[in-house]
Amino acid sequence: MHGGKRAFNLSGQLGLLSQMIEEISGELSLQPLMERIVERARSLLEADDGVIGLYSPQHGAIRTAAVASRPIEQTYPYIYPGQGLVGQVLATQAPVSARYGDLPNPLDNEHPDMRVIGVPIRRHDELIGVFCVASRREDYLDGGRVELLSLFARHAAIAIDNARRYSREQRRAFRFALIANVAAMSAAGADTESLLQRVADTIHETLAYPSVDIPLLDAEKPDALLIRARSGRHKHTMQEGRMSVSAGIMGAAVRSRRIQLVNDVSRDPRYIAPPDTHPAGAELAIPIQHGGEVLGVLNVEGEGPFDELDCASLEIVAERLAVAIVHGRLQQRARQAALLEERQRLARDLHDNVTQILASMSLIAQSLPGAWRGDAGEGQRLAVRLGELSQLAFAELRGMLRELSSEPPAGADAAAQPDLPAALQKLVRIMVPSKVRLEFEVADYRPQAPQHEEAMLRVCQEAVSNAVRHAGPQRIDVTLRLSDDALCASVSDDGRGMAQDARPGMGLKNMRERLQELGGSLRISARRTGGTRVAACLPRRDRPMQKSAETDAPAL
Repeated sequence: MHGGKRAFNLSGQLGLLSQMIEEISGELSLQPLMERIVERARSLLEADDGVIGLYSPQHGAIRTAAVASRPIEQTYPYIYPGQGLVGQVLATQAPVSARYGDLPNPLDNEHPDMRVIGVPIRRHDELIGVFCVASRREDYLDGGRVELLSLFARHAAIAIDNARRYSREQRRAFRFALIANVAAMSAAGADTESLLQRVADTIHETLAYPSVDIPLLDAEKPDALLIRARSGRHKHTMQEGRMSVSAGIMGAAVRSRRIQLVNDVSRDPRYIAPPDTHPAGAELAIPIQHGGEVLGVLNVEGEGPFDELDCASLEIVAERLAVAIVHGRLQQRARQAALLEERQRLARDLHDNVTQILASMSLIAQSLPGAWRGDAGEGQRLAVRLGELSQLAFAELRGMLRELSSEPPAGADAAAQPDLPAALQKLVRIMVPSKVRLEFEVADYRPQAPQHEEAMLRVCQEAVSNAVRHAGPQRIDVTLRLSDDALCASVSDDGRGMAQDARPGMGLKNMRERLQELGGSLRISARRTGGTRVAACLPRRDRPMQKSAETDAPAL
């Protein structure tokens, strides 16, 4: 009977709590941990229901993380101060025990007689969540359950904090892998459409965002975005669509040329819900831009909130996409120009060589019958000459066919690279874990030739990656200096150093080759104070200064 009296054995439950704490401490995945905690709490406190939520600073609310007795979809995704039991704990920052119907602002009117207990979850005096249980028993608030749940919450806070740390490192590693994959795909030279789809699929598969869209500005209608790639739940349920840049969160990213981060789309009137699909909880739109020109948007949707790491990593992906898109367009233009130039050359060669040969052959063919009747020897000589001309024409045509069967030269134009110091600093800051101190120094820098900047960026990226993955450093120093005749970079760490029997891998081989192809050098040495120093140098190649708009303007 729900209303019956039954003593609560607090001392006996403390022993059970000790076992539960040991069990949850081994779980490092956050969501399974939350589900396990709320189930164990319901069992420990003999409750009919339980819920646990995490505090979201972006919303100033508790985000429901796990429930014990019903699908999470039937709960409120966010609960704000003062709303129901969870909101009351959030507002008071203290334990709350009461009959549910007696709360100041109950969210559920169907179970007013439920006895409920809610406690804050704190770590280092910082609120990280709320922990609640409920029962139909009238005596449920007796017997020390509030103290027991508070004790459970203190130990749960430690497990949640550990899981969050593990999750952050995993998220950082996944995003670094994504950036590396996108860089490799961009360098592979695929056409723009294939590249965008591969990138969208990679983002969805690597970071598990439910929906990824990459629209580009329509060349025929610059005020519209045309979806070029989709992945996730929209990939097979929605066709390519066109949307105005004057509406929606993606349109706002284009108009403002700034990242649009919306962690609760239900509160943003700009959000446009896709037809016949489950609406998202949050949306992040990154403008894809190059040289001040917006090319499109990298847009992702998710159930949970996005953060600075999402923004920073996807911004790097958007930058690589921008370079790849511009590079692809330049390649296309170069191919078209080269094709036109090749056609003009072929036309000239046909006119100057083959056409002239054919004209001579035509004249000989017309005179051959008469010559043969007048002088058989002359006719024979003309016939031999006709054969020689036909062989020459055949050889010329065969040579042209060989040229046509190969890819025409694509030209040497290349897309301008992003500013090296900014690109390098942004990239290594994403790569380096938060526990490692990162120092970045730039001295007397002036933009260098794009291929030199690209090579130096990749060399530094590999050096930092090696330090993070193999050296276990506490500090990494990255310096970039420009002398009178050289561009030099140094990556130093205070880690365990390189093993004496270590064999050079592909990464080191690629670093040396990149530099040597451009006349540079690479040196790797042990630091006196411990750790490793990687020094790379390239000849100085200043990028030509761009002319001002006034200088380039035609005279009127």
